Amino acid sequence: MKSLFKPLLLVFVSFFALAGCSEDTSPKEGTEYTIIPTPMSDLPDVVEIFSLACGNCRNMESMIPVIEELAKVDMAKTHVTFNESAQRSAYVYYAAEIQSDGKPSEEMMAELFAYTQDGGDDHGHGGEEPKKEEPAAAMTPEQKKAQMIEIFAKYNMKSPIDLSEAEHEVVYQKMIGAEAIVTNSNIASVPAFLVKGKYLVNSSAHKTLEEMAATISYLNGLEQ
Repeated sequence: MKSLFKPLLLVFVSFFALAGCSEDTSPKEGTEYTIIPTPMSDLPDVVEIFSLACGNCRNMESMIPVIEELAKVDMAKTHVTFNESAQRSAYVYYAAEIQSDGKPSEEMMAELFAYTQDGGDDHGHGGEEPKKEEPAAAMTPEQKKAQMIEIFAKYNMKSPIDLSEAEHEVVYQKMIGAEAIVTNSNIASVPAFLVKGKYLVNSSAHKTLEEMAATISYLNGLEQ
């Protein structure tokens, strides 16, 4: 009996040791990501879904190049159209996108976030808070218009109000496409990352950019 017990013990020890070594550490559906209700096969591999009026999106913007480098991907962008305010911001963004080979520069994005969030009536969406003793005055509509025109002129682009009829139509179609993505993905908040037109990354389940990049890279490597 004693001679049988020892080999049996070794078998159990070996089994649990192997089980521990082969533990699956890949991202899990329902935790690190979910599968969206209506997958879309015609989207870029990785899409950041955002809004110029979102403070968290503004903070995330400087991290996008890091995630792209870590995950070895090139992210596309989709601006949400949740409501009238988001639609106005989306129009501004897409006016820049169609004039910059599909991706405005980091510098221009920073200025568009500032234009949308600072100096207007929407404080508290990610811009720096003005000093209490010297509150920043809200800009008038004419001042905001002039600021927008100045930003686009700085990057040798036509402002949204100066686009041709054909360019307006391109922007409009971009917004229709964005609405479809948001609806099909059932997205209620941003920023969000959609991979392969199917997998929605759960940002809150990741503690570091490295973890986020690892999940994006993993999902990007899955077959459709």
